[in-house]
Amino acid sequence: MYINKGGPTMDQFMNGAGPNEVSKSVYEVTFTPVLERPEYQGEPIHSKLLALQEAMGEEDFNEYINSLLRITYNGRQLWLITKSERKRTLIEGKYLKTIAEIFEVAAPRVFSQP
Repeated sequence: MYINKGGPTMDQFMNGAGPNEVSKSVYEVTFTPVLERPEYQGEPIHSKLLALQEAMGEEDFNEYINSLLRITYNGRQLWLITKSERKRTLIEGKYLKTIAEIFEVAAPRVFSQP
């Protein structure tokens, strides 16, 4: 059994803030869907994303593409980064050919980054 003898409590140790302080290193990041992010508003990526949305259907597009962490596209290569291995597997199994055709790339890559 642990007895605190005047030192920091476990809560203070875990977040680095005292009882009346707010830790500046912990903050919330609001997730923004791919189609709403400024970096994907330019062409040709925006029109290709809209074409992909039409081909996949809005529900699947929102589930698998609009929820991606990042898309890297340079006209010849396409990398999609998702937050789960499950989604990576489903994108590759169900939509990789469609994605390749719409983005006009030979071999799009899908990565998971939990």
